[in-house]
Amino acid sequence: MEFSERVEILHRLVDENPRQAVSEALDLSGNINVDLLKAAILVDAGGLLKDFESVLKGVEIFRYVVGKCKDSSELNYNLANGLHALALSTTYEGYSWYGVTEKYRLEARQLFYKAATDEKASLDTRSQSFTNLGNLLWSSYRWVEAYDFYSKAVEENPKNAVASSGALKMLRYALGQGLGDHDLVTAEIEHLASHVNNNIETIYSYSGEYGVSGIMGEITDIRASRRSDHEIQAGSYERFVVKNNLTLSPTIHSHSHDSEYWDNINISSVTSPTGSEGLVPEIFAMVNVLKSDYILARQVLFDARNDRFSETGNYNDTLDYACYGVNESALALAQRSALDILDKIAVASLSYLGIGGAKEASMKTAWFKKAKKGQKKRELATAISIEVENGNTALLALTEVSRDLSSKQGFLSTKQGSRNSSTHRFTVLHDMGVPSTKSTSGCVEHFDVEEFARESIQTLKLARAAVVYFVQMVLIREKRLSGETDGISVPLFVPSHEYIRGGDE
Repeated sequence: MEFSERVEILHRLVDENPRQAVSEALDLSGNINVDLLKAAILVDAGGLLKDFESVLKGVEIFRYVVGKCKDSSELNYNLANGLHALALSTTYEGYSWYGVTEKYRLEARQLFYKAATDEKASLDTRSQSFTNLGNLLWSSYRWVEAYDFYSKAVEENPKNAVASSGALKMLRYALGQGLGDHDLVTAEIEHLASHVNNNIETIYSYSGEYGVSGIMGEITDIRASRRSDHEIQAGSYERFVVKNNLTLSPTIHSHSHDSEYWDNINISSVTSPTGSEGLVPEIFAMVNVLKSDYILARQVLFDARNDRFSETGNYNDTLDYACYGVNESALALAQRSALDILDKIAVASLSYLGIGGAKEASMKTAWFKKAKKGQKKRELATAISIEVENGNTALLALTEVSRDLSSKQGFLSTKQGSRNSSTHRFTVLHDMGVPSTKSTSGCVEHFDVEEFARESIQTLKLARAAVVYFVQMVLIREKRLSGETDGISVPLFVPSHEYIRGGDE
């Protein structure tokens, strides 16, 4: 039998009879191409069956080959798929599943991100990697980030209906949580449904018949409607915000809107303890500062990228194509400020939950028990674990963001490194020829200015997601507490700051 014929038969069996596909794959042996086919079938068919041992065998083959060809994005993508399948094939026994599968999911996220951002990778590999990274993030309720990566997947391949169906699912979830403007989000959902209907062939190509039936079954109740392509009537700053989906709101502002306050995510009310003397709880001040810090970081990034800061200094040229000046420093400041928001979210979370040590909290450590000597796996602190087990999925999302930031294997760890560089050392940006040699003192770090700017936008997206998760965490907890309260409970509503200050007149 020709190899190409064997490939076609086995891939068809994955959809029609995954158990037989696994059985036939186990009998395969030969050269590296045969081994890779064997691994792919074991992962795909084993994943459908939730057959952990079969998937593990496929992962071991991919890991061996990746060890020989570390720079292959396609192989990194395949290994990531296998690791994700291992996690999904692990028996779910409540929220403990996240601890049990952490090592698989952490590595898979890193590998998907590596393949998705590899400029040498094919468009299909990048698009599929962004899609599957979105799927992986959604499995731990990181829906805001997942939406962003689904959107990136469609940018890479405008026909990727698997990605648009994922984005649609995230927006339906937001509506179900009571987040966002109902009419605007519904319009975006209908537009995405139209995209899915018009690109079914890509679903088949990426996910097979099983994927087509699953995705189409999820949108049968949606009226597909294409979005009008008119450009938003707005200034350059607002167009920048809309283009990069940086509004501090779960509503997607791809449509015209009337309010000047389009960063409108808020906490509406909280349960105030007896004896609070009618004082407005500090959580409202904290949310206000988180929002204003984010909005300022976003404005600084935009102004820096457009050289809007006036220059009054003159500098020595270091003859290495480095860029010096206020705008370059502002760019580094914007990235640093966005990451500082994450630490403030950790402080606000512990304060709101009544957990000690809030003042010294950081995003990297706030959620976990103090690690014992030699302990690699970090366990959630008891109070955090209890809140998560009570159904607070947004708090779970925040803890998972922390893992990706603080672990060397986390796909967000480089952001922490850039922040540390600009805070404690010297960040130098270049518009040509970033030096390949390391700093002789170890005190200077060099970055390509365009790449640094792109990463700064992604850091802003991360900060935006974390603020949304934080607000959602409070909303989920308040809803649960209101249902648990005996007797009369009167929620405390806080008026608009703009109204009190006369800004709405």
